[in-house]
Amino acid sequence: MPEASYSPSSPNPAGNMIELDLDVQDFASDWSNCDSMSSYVSRMVCHNRTDSLLFANLYSSALNELLETAFRVHGRTGQLVCRFRRTGDVDRIEIDMPSDDGVLSFYQGAVDLARGPDAQTVYLDKLFSSDVPDMALSLLELSVDYGADLSLTRDDQAQRLCLAAELVLEEPKP
Repeated sequence: MPEASYSPSSPNPAGNMIELDLDVQDFASDWSNCDSMSSYVSRMVCHNRTDSLLFANLYSSALNELLETAFRVHGRTGQLVCRFRRTGDVDRIEIDMPSDDGVLSFYQGAVDLARGPDAQTVYLDKLFSSDVPDMALSLLELSVDYGADLSLTRDDQAQRLCLAAELVLEEPKP
């Protein structure tokens, strides 16, 4: 992965909508936290969309995939911070979490797969495999089915990483 600077602050503070901050162990203590958080956030960010119900459903599904991945793969201790931003028609979800070498390696590999030229083929192979589901499947789904642009930044000193997904879930207004 190319070196990237770690920046939890938005270059466009005007695009900030919501930020959730919780202990990673509290988050990972109950699978239903993923659904609760995605349902809550999607209701908050969909109010000004043309078809707010459709947008809320798509947003909730995409966010849930990110949260379920973070639920499975995260560092042992620290804060999990989820930021939700919008600039124009692009919605950006950031999940900033504690990381160690194993966590970083997983996300780096998964994002590389999702950004790769064969992402759709890899996604379909993993989706229809009889093996145990690959933990990278959710990120591949976001890339292939939702058109998400995934990126990863890290702070090695603080042992944190930030997984970001940029999504366009509604056609731009003419």
